[in-house]
Amino acid sequence: MTSLFPRANSLALGVLAATAAVLVAACGTGPIPGQSATTTTGTSSSSSSGASGGCTAATAQTAVTVDTTNSLKYAPASVCLKVGGTVTWKNIGNVFHTTTDEASLAASAADAALPSGATGWNHALNPGASFSLKLTVAGTYKYFCIPHESLGMLGQITVVS
Repeated sequence: MTSLFPRANSLALGVLAATAAVLVAACGTGPIPGQSATTTTGTSSSSSSGASGGCTAATAQTAVTVDTTNSLKYAPASVCLKVGGTVTWKNIGNVFHTTTDEASLAASAADAALPSGATGWNHALNPGASFSLKLTVAGTYKYFCIPHESLGMLGQITVVS
């Protein structure tokens, strides 16, 4: 007589795997409640820059582009911008994202930070959409993607004079 447990275990694992696949596929596909669409579609001509060598007035850029990707990352995750410069987020994948710097919307308070006097933001990025923001207050901005914050989709902008 053979045991039914190996077959039951295989069936249970298959059901769990299928359920996980559905949940991952559905992650972030809906709109943010209360969020109006203020993004645009199209391309951006700004350049990307990492802030790995330290952000100084000499290394800061006047325009940067941050891509949101299917790998649930901002690319680059850290940028260096001059005061009055523009950052553009561009969704190059097919997964819904946000760019958000509102502490009240963060799952972890450490994932959102604004310099004193700066205004936060929360914008939806549907696939193919982009959103640009001019930053006029020097300091460090930490932002996140609402549906993917817990998965590590975090970014940082350092703005210098």
